[in-house]
Amino acid sequence: MFARLAAISLLAVSVALPALADSAKSLGKSGEWESFAYTDKAGKVCYTASLPKRSLNSAKSRGETYVSVTHRPAEKSIGVVSVTAGYTFKKDAPAELDIGGDKFDLYTSGDTGWTRNDKAVVQAMLKKRTMVVHGTPHKGEATADTYSLEGFPKAYAEISKACGVK
Repeated sequence: MFARLAAISLLAVSVALPALADSAKSLGKSGEWESFAYTDKAGKVCYTASLPKRSLNSAKSRGETYVSVTHRPAEKSIGVVSVTAGYTFKKDAPAELDIGGDKFDLYTSGDTGWTRNDKAVVQAMLKKRTMVVHGTPHKGEATADTYSLEGFPKAYAEISKACGVK
């Protein structure tokens, strides 16, 4: 059963990746961050994303986990920070970002978490060196994913320039 689910998941990912690759243009890689831009119905979208350098208490069945920061200027949505955990967050369990000692709560739904103050989080990310995402899956132990912020300032500048954000 597990092998079949894994094969189905792999097929879904392989089908989705070319579609994403066709629509998103790489703006380049800066340190641990890679930036992209594409256009959807509402207008241009620019984002930068990174994978964790280290994960604690990560189950083998855990899906892909990453952090992204997105600009959607046509929707007046700038610097939106989101976390994809690779698991469904436990309902009402705390989730937070620790950026060089500055702590920010996340609100969660499904496998995604968002910050309550994107501007403050982005400012911390621009100044600090590491970020740890703490979360609890609906089954299993709490996780801690450590991200390097090396290259984030340049990546953020790239997406801002590409989307005309000052």
